[in-house]
Amino acid sequence: MVRTRYSFLLLLVLLCSGSCKSVVSVPDDDTNQPQTEPGTFLYGSNMGYYPGWSDEQLAEILIGNPAKNIAGSGVNSLRAAMYDHFVQQWGYDIRRTAFQTYAQLGGRDHTIFLNGPADQHREQTSYCKGVQSQTFANLYEPIWTSPGNINTKNYYANYVYNVVKTYGPYVKYWEVWNEPDYTTNWAASQTWDRSDPNPCDLSNFSAPVQSYVRMLRITSEIVSQLDKDALVCVGGLGYPGFLDAILRNTDNPDGGRVTADYPKKGGDWFRCLSYHVYPMYDLGSNRNSDAAARAIVNHKTEFEAVLNKYGYGASPGRKTFIVTETNIPRKAVGNYVGGEEVQRNFMIKAAVAAQKAGINSLYIYGAAESELSEEVTEPFQAMGLYKKITEGPYTTGITPGGTAWRTVSRLLGGRKYDAAATAALQLPDNADGAAFYSATQQNHLYVLWARTSGSSEHATVSYRFPAAMNVRSAKQINWEQAKTEFTGTLTLTGAPVFIQP
Repeated sequence: MVRTRYSFLLLLVLLCSGSCKSVVSVPDDDTNQPQTEPGTFLYGSNMGYYPGWSDEQLAEILIGNPAKNIAGSGVNSLRAAMYDHFVQQWGYDIRRTAFQTYAQLGGRDHTIFLNGPADQHREQTSYCKGVQSQTFANLYEPIWTSPGNINTKNYYANYVYNVVKTYGPYVKYWEVWNEPDYTTNWAASQTWDRSDPNPCDLSNFSAPVQSYVRMLRITSEIVSQLDKDALVCVGGLGYPGFLDAILRNTDNPDGGRVTADYPKKGGDWFRCLSYHVYPMYDLGSNRNSDAAARAIVNHKTEFEAVLNKYGYGASPGRKTFIVTETNIPRKAVGNYVGGEEVQRNFMIKAAVAAQKAGINSLYIYGAAESELSEEVTEPFQAMGLYKKITEGPYTTGITPGGTAWRTVSRLLGGRKYDAAATAALQLPDNADGAAFYSATQQNHLYVLWARTSGSSEHATVSYRFPAAMNVRSAKQINWEQAKTEFTGTLTLTGAPVFIQP
């Protein structure tokens, strides 16, 4: 089932200035510094533009900077935009120093979405009466003039080539466009698995799906030349029907037909599927953190069904999954789920559910809330790891959700989900959780909770570790990293706890 969604991303990539006054201190406990390693789950955040703050300063409160006594919010990967109109004005190197700073702080495997042609590079065609295409002109110019030499007349190819060449050392995931399937016509989206989307219904793209496949092809050819370890991703999809259209079309402007010049369909031009999920649109009256976390997995299942339909369910064509926007609001608005308790529980449960489902990363929307709590009128205004930023660096306050994200990242960072050890927990039906193994420490850490239901976060269940696991006493850590000892029976609630034998 697909839902109408909204996007209020302000992923601008401007540089700002500001003073340095730290209000976020680093706790003394050494568990607060995650020991991440390549191949482990990414606890990400979207970036944003906040007047008076540079990108480096924003990264410090997201990733943390012990040298400045800044604790951060547990983020180890960032998602940023790199618009063509931005780099045409400021140069391709404008944010190289920022990405170097991200690496120094401990950030890795970042995501960049490729978007936003400069006016002189924007296609002039109107595929929908009165609406100019939002993509690039000259997409069908040759990609290369000769092997290894990019064709500068193909504006998109030249843009991608220079961005990847400049930022490739820091980026793992290259998203082609942000939400190309965003639509205000939900009914139309329900036909995309059978007929190609009408450009009039693609509010963020306004061009044929074949043009989008062409961009995937261009990006794939360039990334494979410059960085074979990086992954090209479809950009933040919301509708499985749009994925179906990608997979059944080539980049041939003549209806996506297979010809000698257009031999491959869309599925051969990307290795990663990025999608967006805002669970508040999925839950109905079942407004709780467990249902919200399940929504992330349910969306993956829907996209996987389409991939399987076209033969991409097994190696070597299997796709990597990442979620580049997700959250629920810290304040309930209308009939949508919301509140501090449900949001902080969701943060931890979503990270666990994603890893159990084989998703490689979650990027939280957003870095900071856009309104003060008492002024919130719509859900996206109450999403952020930090409260609304109203002053210069580093004056801000972390939200309870941000604290929960920091906790799950720092306790599980560097660990990998262990399915066999999870099964050994023998959790009852009214409990959930998972086991995570550290190859470095050679031990497990468990995350456990009582399943919530309806519109309540209140649930309880008694649990004892199976005798074969030999866990008679252990350390129990809550969402704020407060620690207590327990022996024997655990009383689990709707708030996840971390168990460290």
